[in-house]
Amino acid sequence: MSDTEADGSKRRGIEYDVRGVTVRGWLQMPDGPGPHPVVILAHGFGGLKEWTIPAVADTLVGDGIAAIAFDYRNFGDSDGYPREEVDHCGQIDDFLGAIAYATTVPGLDPTRIGLWGTSLGGRNALAAAAIDSRVKCVVAQVPGVSLSVQLWVDMMLPGGDVAALEAAIHEDQRDRLLGKEPHYVSMDAPPDSESGSYLATHGEAEKRNWGKRISLQSFAPTVVDNLSYLMPRIAPKPLLMILAKQEHPALLAGQRSAYAAAGEPKSLLEVDGHHYTVYTDWKDATITAARDWFLEHLTA
Repeated sequence: MSDTEADGSKRRGIEYDVRGVTVRGWLQMPDGPGPHPVVILAHGFGGLKEWTIPAVADTLVGDGIAAIAFDYRNFGDSDGYPREEVDHCGQIDDFLGAIAYATTVPGLDPTRIGLWGTSLGGRNALAAAAIDSRVKCVVAQVPGVSLSVQLWVDMMLPGGDVAALEAAIHEDQRDRLLGKEPHYVSMDAPPDSESGSYLATHGEAEKRNWGKRISLQSFAPTVVDNLSYLMPRIAPKPLLMILAKQEHPALLAGQRSAYAAAGEPKSLLEVDGHHYTVYTDWKDATITAARDWFLEHLTA
């Protein structure tokens, strides 16, 4: 692992190894000698550390909480192949690696580590919190806790069907064994769509590492598609879940079920709007809620 200063700012580049894969991100420290509590932040399905996370980090750092952000393996500045492939279990490992990394940094308090994740990153943060005793509290925003091939078709691949997607996944697996290149689907949504309206808020700097695609294997079923069985293991770590009332019905039902399965202490915030409005219309409110949660449970 190594640290390098980033353009003289309070953010400095970091990297750490997770089972042979180099994961890269940045660390942002508050003023003062510390030791500071720290929150580890990561985005969702195909998301990058440049999206939304800097605004959350700035808010936390302004209140004395350090922030670590990273790109998952196969994305952004991190290593890993195939590029733009969501390794569902590997992403949870990347979160756990960031927790371990935080314990090595002078000026950070290894007894006050929080996690923030959004969308699929919310799922990853919940899983990490359930299995790692070093985590003290967690915020999961519109988490993808109940996934299925049908849900991927409905949310990400309009016009498709389950049988066709499953057949394409299996064909891609066969082709890879024969030495062919991975299959990809486009993620470049029109600006008037729900996801496109969010992507349109990013400038060139935020999109510098965006491949506008996702590998077909990112949609393959995994053992962490349904996280309800892990939810009771998070307690007694304080949990805040932030949901969108106009979320896809199946995803929202899974989120509410996961929240119900979690033990105390916990809190639920539901905002009007769809999955992506937590980053746009409700951005300030959701960041404030997360900040207040961490202030209460990491700095009190």
